[in-house]
Order: sequence, then structure tokens, then C-alpha cells
Amino acid sequence: MEHLYTVQTKLIQDKTYYFVKKILSLPEFKELADVVVGYGMHTDFEKACTIAGIHDSACRKQLLIELEERNLPCLPDRLATGQAGKPQKPVERHSVQIADTVNRWLAERGVELLN
Repeated sequence: MEHLYTVQTKLIQDKTYYFVKKILSLPEFKELADVVVGYGMHTDFEKACTIAGIHDSACRKQLLIELEERNLPCLPDRLATGQAGKPQKPVERHSVQIADTVNRWLAERGVELLN
């Protein structure tokens, strides 16, 4: 049995919110899925961890370090000095297929309704 931790951030109304999960994993039972046993959301990282049930200060510190490394942009001046963080992963863009009937409706009536 082991605990896994994840942290994400999201900007909501000009405030950064931290979303922290505490996940229970049982690797000895391969057929069992991981279970979220704690979830916290707050504008303060420490409070989000407390809500999620993460009380170990070393785990909190490691989560914060991973979050900062993930959010560091890979800038050319950092590359030159050898202080580059992990390069950011390009954002995946998914294409959306719009049916011909929707396109036809937009062309015929959509402009009238949108104006």
C-alpha cells in the first residue's frame, strides 16, 4: 500500500487555486484501481494540503517543488546559464468535427440569431 499525491493549479477570477489529491494505491493487487482518499482545494497551498489530509511536511514540500518545476518556463537565458527547468510540454489541440447540418444552419439562420 502506498499513497500518491498530485497537485494542479487553476486561475479563477484572478486567484490561483490549488487542487491537491491524496490517492491510495495498492500495487500488490493489480486488478484494483487507485482510490482518491483525500481532495483539497484552496487559494493557500498549505490549507489545500490540510483539507486533502496530507500532513507530512516532506510530502508537502516535494509537491510544491514539483509544481514549481512544472510551471517554470524554459527561457533562452536559462538555457545559456544551464539553469533550465523542464521544457514545457506543448498543449495538445483536439480538432472538433462540426456536422454539415450545423454548418448549414449557421450559414442560414445562425447569423440572425447571434446578432
